[in-house]
Amino acid sequence: MMSKLVPTLRFKEFSGDWEEIELGELLEFKNGINANKEQYGSGYKFINVLDVLNNEFILHDKIIGSVNIDESVRKKNLVEYGDILFQRSSETQDEVGTASVYLDKHHTATFGGFVIRGKKIKNYEPIFLNKLLKTKLSRNQITLKSAGSTRYNVGQGILSSVVLPFPSSSEQQKIAKTLTSLDNLIEAQTKKIETLKKHKKGLMQKLFPLDGEKKPKVRFDEFSGDWEDKSLDNVGNIVTGTTPSTKKDEYYRNGIYPWVTPTDITEKKDISNSKKLLSQDGLNHSRFIPKNSLLVTCIASIGKNTILRQDGSCNQQINAISVYKDYCVDFLYYLIEEKNYILLANAGQGGMAMLNKSDFSKLKFYFPKLKEQQKIANTLSSLDNLIEAQTKKVETLKQHKKGLMQKLFVNKEEN
Repeated sequence: MMSKLVPTLRFKEFSGDWEEIELGELLEFKNGINANKEQYGSGYKFINVLDVLNNEFILHDKIIGSVNIDESVRKKNLVEYGDILFQRSSETQDEVGTASVYLDKHHTATFGGFVIRGKKIKNYEPIFLNKLLKTKLSRNQITLKSAGSTRYNVGQGILSSVVLPFPSSSEQQKIAKTLTSLDNLIEAQTKKIETLKKHKKGLMQKLFPLDGEKKPKVRFDEFSGDWEDKSLDNVGNIVTGTTPSTKKDEYYRNGIYPWVTPTDITEKKDISNSKKLLSQDGLNHSRFIPKNSLLVTCIASIGKNTILRQDGSCNQQINAISVYKDYCVDFLYYLIEEKNYILLANAGQGGMAMLNKSDFSKLKFYFPKLKEQQKIANTLSSLDNLIEAQTKKVETLKQHKKGLMQKLFVNKEEN
């Protein structure tokens, strides 16, 4: 007996099976323009791979590039409202055939050779199809048919043969409207985060002295006087991390102590875990770093920093500062974040940028007394906490959207 093509969650006004349709019935496929180098940088807006990957949907003003082509070529490669754009080639199977929809009703665009355009030739709700093409059912069909050894590729034939379940036009519109509302909420929350980050950046520029000055532009009323010029080795004990032998399984088995590498350091101020953990034996054979030390990357990605909140260690790409009693590690974190360009300027030039421990230790910055350090750190920490709370809201909304999509679209494995 054939399974019914219905989603697990449905609006009460709709019933009946969804209809399976090949994409080739809805879209006419074409590869994009391959122009000469001299043609790029001016002319018509030109949709390329990054526009497809980085946008839930594409608008004329958001398109990164442009290409100078004659009118006849533009007309043959026109992108209009409702057209679908696919990534043609990728080094990873997960990204090949990724789709986005063009939703600008007032402006047209054109598209590049690493993109395949699906020109709308039959009625469908563009936002619905865009979401449908992001479902597991759609992605599996595309990625399983992609070919390649070093790169994965999809062609017009593959995309034409993809079969997907569609409801009536009115149900497509209802689903599109529901998911668009969620997208708008996610976008609004994301904009709040960006606003908070800009506010934090502006505040930091005022709370720390400009180069050559001994006090900041903005100061809390209870503080006065010049800040003192101190090298980092006067602020705390500095050590460079090490890597315990990876051949010794006992150093990592049942690990409980964080061993931090640059990839563990994100935008978060605090870290208490890492991808790889050390056992007590492993910690004994590495360079011990006490909790509440500042970790600063000094090879390749110069100046990324975080505060280690647990006893642990780090690798040799990181210098750790265990601050002395007259200094606040949270203040030092924000100081390094604000003055990151000083670290970059002092990194040695060559195949890989590097700031060795000796040069790092001698870097000088201005410091106020401990109480002012703490007041500045607390102010900026409050902003970071607000940013983190907003970020969690966005992640929760994204997870809700993901779960909702799994229920609003037909999953043939569940039916």
